[in-house]
Amino acid sequence: MSAAIPASNRLSRPRRPQQPDGTERAGRAVGAGDRPGREHADLVGLLDRKAALREAARRARVVTGADISLVGQVEDEGVAVLRSWAGTQHRGLHGLVVPCGLGLGGKVLATGRPCVVRDYARSRSITHHFDEPITAEGIQSMLGVPVRHAGRVIGVIYVAHRDGAAFGTGAVTALSEIADATGVALTVADRADAQREAEAAAERRRIAVALHDSVGAMLFTIGAQVRDLRTGYTAEPGLTDRLGAVERQLAEAAAALRESLAALSTVPPDRSLSASVASDCRAFQERTDVASRALTLTELPELDPPRRRMLLATVREALLNVEKHAHASSVVVSLTAVDGGVMAAITDDGVGWPGHEEQTPDGEAFGPESALPVGGIGLAALNDGLQRLGGSLQVIGNEDAGLTVRAWVPCL
Repeated sequence: MSAAIPASNRLSRPRRPQQPDGTERAGRAVGAGDRPGREHADLVGLLDRKAALREAARRARVVTGADISLVGQVEDEGVAVLRSWAGTQHRGLHGLVVPCGLGLGGKVLATGRPCVVRDYARSRSITHHFDEPITAEGIQSMLGVPVRHAGRVIGVIYVAHRDGAAFGTGAVTALSEIADATGVALTVADRADAQREAEAAAERRRIAVALHDSVGAMLFTIGAQVRDLRTGYTAEPGLTDRLGAVERQLAEAAAALRESLAALSTVPPDRSLSASVASDCRAFQERTDVASRALTLTELPELDPPRRRMLLATVREALLNVEKHAHASSVVVSLTAVDGGVMAAITDDGVGWPGHEEQTPDGEAFGPESALPVGGIGLAALNDGLQRLGGSLQVIGNEDAGLTVRAWVPCL
């Protein structure tokens, strides 16, 4: 980060109001007309997660007088994704995946308490996994507060200054009030989504029953009549053959109808896993401009929540390592049912990661003597988690370029 600009050389900017102890208050006074708590009903009334996140980011920036605001929602256990922002000048923080414990936001997720740093780049109280996009935005001081509901941390809201101005207790209070309202809004939006999904499922079941009772019964009746005709015209072989063909076509139509009715009545078990991976790939491409593609190569068996979360966590950690180290031009993430479980493979065409320059194309599962990337705590922890679930993790050097990370978990 560049050296601090002397005060005499800076552009003129109004001095922020100070607390008695010299720390800064919120960027502007929070009056009765714009207290975050009074706008609670507006947030809840949105009943739309994306709209609620956008409004939270807008209000956080206005109320605290910050240059930048960011809002992330916990989409899987311990992992938040930045889905809304205001005041950013670059795309590096857009869609950023923030695991628990990493960076300022990860510390907020881990502790469940507000966290503030005056100089992000030099702070010793946080990890520095996200220094590159933070520096690109020119961020110096940053405040993050947890978004809670029913005792759980379900997200994080950040505000930041580019000039290093301090965030005082007034800003913490104002942002915490916005976070409280946002927590309720997100929960209400989730319940509204669940209700809509339940209503859609009920409608699909209603349509399935109606089709079964009407079209299914009609096909059965026509089939029975054709069988009667075929047995009644044994003296005419040509007509009998034609009626037999019609009977077979009716049987095929009835089988196709049964498959369609089953699809209407159930939701594919792999939908959430495939959709989550596809969403992560889109976010990765948006923030890095590296071409990213998600492929589901086979029908996936059902996984319990811990195994699904572990695969998603591995995909996200691998994408983060590609972003930080690989200098890749493309990434492919594939999901496959194999060996009685599900495998996620993340393949890039980059230069590899530090510590894997000598990795052979044969690869090997992580073990006591396996090479890890520099700072490879994330993959090592994921390997431990996968092994506890009966799974495995491999890092394999590609024959042409780049690396492939393979994570496998068994089914239930």
